[in-house]
Amino acid sequence: MSDKTEQLKELFLKISSSTKVVEKQATLHGDLKGSEEIESRLQVVVSDMAQRYNIQTKLTPQQLAAVVRLFYKGLSDTEIAEQLGDRALNKTVSRARIKLHLFRESDLKPPFEKQEFLRLSAAGHSVKEMSERLGVAPSTISEYKNIFECQAAAERDGFTKRFEDIISDQDVSERMVTHISKDGLQDTMDTDYETAEA
Repeated sequence: MSDKTEQLKELFLKISSSTKVVEKQATLHGDLKGSEEIESRLQVVVSDMAQRYNIQTKLTPQQLAAVVRLFYKGLSDTEIAEQLGDRALNKTVSRARIKLHLFRESDLKPPFEKQEFLRLSAAGHSVKEMSERLGVAPSTISEYKNIFECQAAAERDGFTKRFEDIISDQDVSERMVTHISKDGLQDTMDTDYETAEA
């Protein structure tokens, strides 16, 4: 084992007692999971969801993957739209985000009694009838009908968990790269070792 890889191994072991070092035949050249791999994994989940739920949006799979990643970074819909290159896409981002089962606290606070909404919906009342009974615009009824349907699907189908697992992997990779950079060991990044949680 070279001095560089031995030094990197010792650093990784110091970072977390739950980390073990496993020898690997192929050289990794850099961090644990690169941004391209993260984006690719997000796009797979997004594509699965688009097919399952017949998601219609002007955003490309690459842009939808970016919506997921930036949502978990805490950006607002307007900020995400700006990152996509067009602030005017904020409403498009918002609708796509809901379809991807990514909810903000404000999404789940309707301007009416939710249980009454669900009761009326289950009873087969039309959007117009529900609008009149709940005292809100038909467009608001349609908006929250979509939100609640997506929320139910999220609880049932587990796509959100898949997103969170991918984002968690990215966070681990970024933290480890940051630790290495802070300790001035960039030149030891090219190694025959990878880390894996015990």
